[in-house]
Amino acid sequence: MTGQGLIVESFRCRVRKIAFLENVQTVIKGLPMSFVESVRTCLKKYATFSGAATRPEYWWFVLFSALGGLVLALARVPALRVLWFLVLFIPELAVAVRRHHDAGRSGWWIFASIIWPWEVVLLCYPSKLTGNKYVEDRSAQLSVTEADLTSSSLPCPSCGKLRLPGQNYCMGCGAHFSDNQ
Repeated sequence: MTGQGLIVESFRCRVRKIAFLENVQTVIKGLPMSFVESVRTCLKKYATFSGAATRPEYWWFVLFSALGGLVLALARVPALRVLWFLVLFIPELAVAVRRHHDAGRSGWWIFASIIWPWEVVLLCYPSKLTGNKYVEDRSAQLSVTEADLTSSSLPCPSCGKLRLPGQNYCMGCGAHFSDNQ
């Protein structure tokens, strides 16, 4: 392969790697939710019991609800505390059902909250990416192919072993690398 060919091949590998990373970032972009994004999503889906809620979405909303309840308890205003509970009861129930859906279980598992430690364990289960009847398969979005893992390192012209960055001599055959390789 000529020097020009190596540069073009190196460029192709880098473009492929960048395209792969952009694809992964767009897929993963919605997975780890921030506190504000989670609260906003749960309040937008006020009474939506279909679909899925990721673990961060669920636990950030639970934290929001608990902190609000704690602040109102410290303020010693029972009417506001009751109002807080009534306003957030439906969204808390909906996000818990969606969380069960994300783990591949029916929303009726919400009744496991009668034994609350068991409910906490169930809500901590990871998302079920394949074979989930409540959410479409999401495993294909994160698949990595061998083409995505190609190296942009240049091979030694003598033995073909890959050259590491900053390496002046081949570790396999001892050939000296010139600066334009």
